[in-house]
Amino acid sequence: MEIEYKNSVKDISEGIYKVGNVISRFGSPFLVARNDAGFYCLVDLSNGRIFTPNCATLQILAEGYGSVGDKLVKAKLIVDYKLDGDIEDEDAIELVEND
Repeated sequence: MEIEYKNSVKDISEGIYKVGNVISRFGSPFLVARNDAGFYCLVDLSNGRIFTPNCATLQILAEGYGSVGDKLVKAKLIVDYKLDGDIEDEDAIELVEND
């Protein structure tokens, strides 16, 4: 994953804790996410694990788990995968229809 710093926001009231934002905490990227049940959390993008407990609101997430060192960043995620038996080709996309 590449991390490109977009800007620095130190005050959590300025809205860095919005769903879909990626923040940097001590050099590690975290995604502000919401699950299907409507709870908010931070997901560690370096290992894909949920970093915080579920929070009922973004304000609770920011106040309980925010840090002064958090910075809003722009992140580009590149996923490289290969299905069993397939060849790896970034340009090949096959659509399969189920009858």
